[in-house]
Amino acid sequence: MSSKAIDILSILNGCSVFATLKEPQLRELAGKARIEHYSERTLLTLRGELPEHLRYVVSGSIDLVLSTPDGGFSSVPLIEGRWATWLGCFGSEPLVHDLWSSTNATYVAIPCREVIRMAGNNPETLREVIEQVGGWTRFLTGSILSFAAYGPEKRLAYLLLLASTESFSITREGQATALTQTHISQFGFGSRQKVSRLLRGLADKGLIEMRYGGVIIPSRARLQAFIADDRFPPSDLSRKTARG
Repeated sequence: MSSKAIDILSILNGCSVFATLKEPQLRELAGKARIEHYSERTLLTLRGELPEHLRYVVSGSIDLVLSTPDGGFSSVPLIEGRWATWLGCFGSEPLVHDLWSSTNATYVAIPCREVIRMAGNNPETLREVIEQVGGWTRFLTGSILSFAAYGPEKRLAYLLLLASTESFSITREGQATALTQTHISQFGFGSRQKVSRLLRGLADKGLIEMRYGGVIIPSRARLQAFIADDRFPPSDLSRKTARG
């Protein structure tokens, strides 16, 4: 995607935080922003540092990575349409993880100091920042708790349910998402092959539809029913699959 095709002002207007600002403030902030392109994985912010920019993911992802000297590795991706990261921008403590770009990634980067300055005297803007941080906190808390509460299939269903909440909205009900098998595997589900088997199991139950490069959630209510109780009514999709 070329820089000319990226409408920074529209991206800001589409964010609940920046939508609270007045038009002159939005235009000033857009003027401070820059477009970044990365063809290879690139370290953006090192663990123990504070990020200098708040980034909007236009394409690719920004990965929150924790690695250890003995080879341990864990990664959580922030994919297209997400900001990385509100807590990093407004928090006073250094990051406890690295921030890496994916390959073939494009971002809109805004200096954190400018974002903080714009929000500092606007209570409504700060409330929206708290909502953004709260949504991410709920997602991570639910993900962590689900490890002990559910088996792998229900845990994946729970992750998809969390990802489709209004506050987090990695994906939305009835819409294709860029949440890939690789992304899901990075949430602690093992190899892509294992993730593929889990997704096929959910698809056979009519809970998701698999698409190239992502999945579709036809009904959040059905995901909730499955998590609450295995004995839920079959969908039209699962009936067709059984007959086939």
